[in-house]
Amino acid sequence: MVAGMTTGSPESAFGRPRGPLSGLHVLVVDDDAGPRQLFRDVLEVSGARVTVAPSARLALAAIQIEVPDVLVSDIMMPEHDGYWLIRSVRELSTEHGGRIPALAITGDPSQHSRTRALAEGFNAHLQKPINVKEFSSMVARLASGV
Repeated sequence: MVAGMTTGSPESAFGRPRGPLSGLHVLVVDDDAGPRQLFRDVLEVSGARVTVAPSARLALAAIQIEVPDVLVSDIMMPEHDGYWLIRSVRELSTEHGGRIPALAITGDPSQHSRTRALAEGFNAHLQKPINVKEFSSMVARLASGV
């Protein structure tokens, strides 16, 4: 485990994951603790195992330790933003996470933001504030390759 990251694993009373995202490992990247915790809570309630990272650099380190099924990243972060992160991820070989399905999260309502996120290598884009049902559904679709 890299310093600054945490991993959670939701379990039922019998120790088995539950929910529509059961069995999925999702990496959530956001420099803001509030949204990071919200994303984590939504995903864990749906059964996902979630690793959180407060920066793009820590997220890249986490991917080198364990490739997640889905990457969820805020775009606007200090030092290295989500665009830097997705470009760095896409440079990795497939077996090292280069093709992880990735969801961009941004507060920018412009069409340019969505277009740029997809052009940079994200597979999908959602605008903050997120709708939690749409968010968990999008993560499930990305994980299934739809």
